[in-house]
Amino acid sequence: MAIAPFKNYDYELVLSDLIADIYYSTISMGSRIILLRKLTELLVRKFLNLGAGEPMNLGDITTHEKNEKFKVTERYKKVDKRLVKDFEKTIDRLRKLGNKYTHTANISNANVDELIIAEDSIWDLFSYLFVQYFLKYSLNLKTDKNILTLFSVLPPEIRYRTLKKIIDIIGYDNIQLLDKFLLSIVKARGIDEARFWLYNNSKFLQDVIYPSESEIIEYEENFSQNVLPLKLRNHSNCYSLLVSVLNNTDVQLSSHGFYRDFEEAVVEYRKHDLDLYLSSTKEQKVFKDLIKFCFIGRVPVC
Repeated sequence: MAIAPFKNYDYELVLSDLIADIYYSTISMGSRIILLRKLTELLVRKFLNLGAGEPMNLGDITTHEKNEKFKVTERYKKVDKRLVKDFEKTIDRLRKLGNKYTHTANISNANVDELIIAEDSIWDLFSYLFVQYFLKYSLNLKTDKNILTLFSVLPPEIRYRTLKKIIDIIGYDNIQLLDKFLLSIVKARGIDEARFWLYNNSKFLQDVIYPSESEIIEYEENFSQNVLPLKLRNHSNCYSLLVSVLNNTDVQLSSHGFYRDFEEAVVEYRKHDLDLYLSSTKEQKVFKDLIKFCFIGRVPVC
């Protein structure tokens, strides 16, 4: 029997209520951790493309002996093997924290350190959605510019974690990926951290294969010269180009970003007509579905 796919609209009300209770209410830390565990289930369903009505327990994923008859196991076996270990560890961390404050045998109060761990792990799960996407649809010079524009709307920390994990998996693969990662460091961690990363990795960056003339021509065809993001013709290696990126005044002014979380990012998100920019190709439509999911229930900071 076919497995029902995940549909955003099936979970829109549930997800909106969860976001409101977790982030916009005054419930206790223990209650917030319990709800973060429930949010974990929705993120896992989205990640595995496991729809409404399909049975799923977090323990089905974290157990060492997975039941081959379960649909969740069937979906899980399709996850990129390079991401499985981190995905499973993150889920298990959230599962254990949530269970601790769900069961009445535990009478202790949650502490702020546990809440920070839970919230941090949730951000990891959000980033894994995009890691999985870009492992399927490679982030390179040919990546759709509308997708890159909407990716930049996400909170900088989500972008940073996504791109760092991709680089951890595939290495210093191409100049577009490295440029986006450098910019994510600037906005998530600051210009000094970005400069440290750049200089500390200068040897590796100089050895990255630089785009050929035909690749540069193909890249430039998607932009007018006055808005060309990467001035590939002005350099002969990746390190030199990234140094120029970091020396750009606008980049330096964006140190630590213009927004930090979904509540600040949603203002920028709502300026974009997703149906206009992300409806032409399958690659665009899949990305549109992902980013819509991430902003369900998010309320702008007043």
